[in-house]
Amino acid sequence: MPYLHVHTNVAVESHVDFLTRCSHAIAVALKKPESYVMVELSEQQSMLFAGTDAPLAFVELKSIGLSPADTVHISEKISKLIHHELDIDISRIYIEFEAPERDMFGWNGGTF
Repeated sequence: MPYLHVHTNVAVESHVDFLTRCSHAIAVALKKPESYVMVELSEQQSMLFAGTDAPLAFVELKSIGLSPADTVHISEKISKLIHHELDIDISRIYIEFEAPERDMFGWNGGTF
């Protein structure tokens, strides 16, 4: 059930292409089937970081079973992806990780 939400103040040229690359990258990084991955993009948001509106991103990643031991590696992968795709300096990217319990995440009329 990985869910990735990218908030950014930049314009994204092709939403579908960007979201497709994000979906694949998250599936690989988490070693989970892409068929469970959901991605969302909120672009051209009014946002500031360090007092400036230079390109930035706030990324939320939720995934059942996400281990704190894996977040450094995943943070590096996400940061490189966002930098490559949106030309945002990695020092201007925040990533929030969340690992909900299986019974606190619903899908297909039930929970995981």
